[in-house]
Amino acid sequence: MHRQIRRLGLSGGMVLAMAASAGAQVIPMSFEEIVTAADTIVVAEAIDSRAQWVTSGASRAIITRVTFRVTDTLKGLDRLLLPLEFRGGTIGDVSYEVSGVPTFELGDRAVLFVLAARVVSPIVGHMQGRFPINTAPDGTDYVTLPDRRAFSSVGQIGSPVLVSPTAIPTMTLTAFRDTIDQMVQ
Repeated sequence: MHRQIRRLGLSGGMVLAMAASAGAQVIPMSFEEIVTAADTIVVAEAIDSRAQWVTSGASRAIITRVTFRVTDTLKGLDRLLLPLEFRGGTIGDVSYEVSGVPTFELGDRAVLFVLAARVVSPIVGHMQGRFPINTAPDGTDYVTLPDRRAFSSVGQIGSPVLVSPTAIPTMTLTAFRDTIDQMVQ
């Protein structure tokens, strides 16, 4: 009986994952659209992550609750902690993945553009509103696109990927924050 439930749960999860993937086509957003859509914009670090089963009516799915320590609020209410729920995750040997929904490791730092509504991903544009923070060898913090590609101007956000024969300078965290502040005001 226990194996039967696990199989049913797994196949149901796979159907949900396929349905979510089929409807998860994400249209690239410009930086202005991302800023405007966000209810909250924070500089934060993932400090806790827990996956759990949730039941809604007859369906059951895994969600992952990630708690972030907020180091700076650029839009929205100031807070020290920001708990967010993402559809998908792993519990034991059962995994449920939704295409386009970001995952976070403990210690990951990012500038997050967050929606107030409960959705599959509370990040604007599923993943588009997540800008990972990295540290250069000289100690300077810089941000990258969600796929970890460098960019030097917010005008490149949402634009087609172009191959450059020269190295692209990186957008520093300070310059990114200043640009966000200008747009929010």
